[in-house]
Amino acid sequence: MNARNMDAACLRALRRRGHSDASITAMSPEEAFCEYCAYHGIMNLLPTTLQMLDRLRGEPQPQ
Repeated sequence: MNARNMDAACLRALRRRGHSDASITAMSPEEAFCEYCAYHGIMNLLPTTLQMLDRLRGEPQPQ
């Protein structure tokens, strides 16, 4: 992920969780999303939670 192009609220949450710009750059979007959720108290996300996010976006699911 590119920290320069990231949503400001997400970047702020990741930094407050102790991540450096270098560690944020190394994150996948899924990892960044999980860290953002953890910052806001949503813990123990499962792969099915991320899949539901894709479904809500209307993205095709792997068979």
